[in-house]
Amino acid sequence: GQTMRSMALKSLYETRKCDLAVVGGGIIGCAVAREFLGRNPRKRVIIIEKEAKIGMHQTSHNSGVIHAGMYYKPGSLKAKFCVEGSKRMYDYCRKKNIPHRQT
Repeated sequence: GQTMRSMALKSLYETRKCDLAVVGGGIIGCAVAREFLGRNPRKRVIIIEKEAKIGMHQTSHNSGVIHAGMYYKPGSLKAKFCVEGSKRMYDYCRKKNIPHRQT
């Protein structure tokens, strides 16, 4: 099998062959990579992650709840972003047939 060092060196070599290197394979890093590829389908992206799998660090510790914005001051940016973000998230889940529950 490969050692961590050999995998790291391979990853370092692979970064030279890409157009964008994203550091961190959590939800934000993966979203950045996805958005970049959506806008630049012919480009190459590599995600550099310290864990053995993506999404295993802080992202794996979230509550899994799509927030509705009710806990924030009405009219505030946080409330507006939560309302718009939750609408977009549910729409995305429906379009991609991702199991979810809206309560």
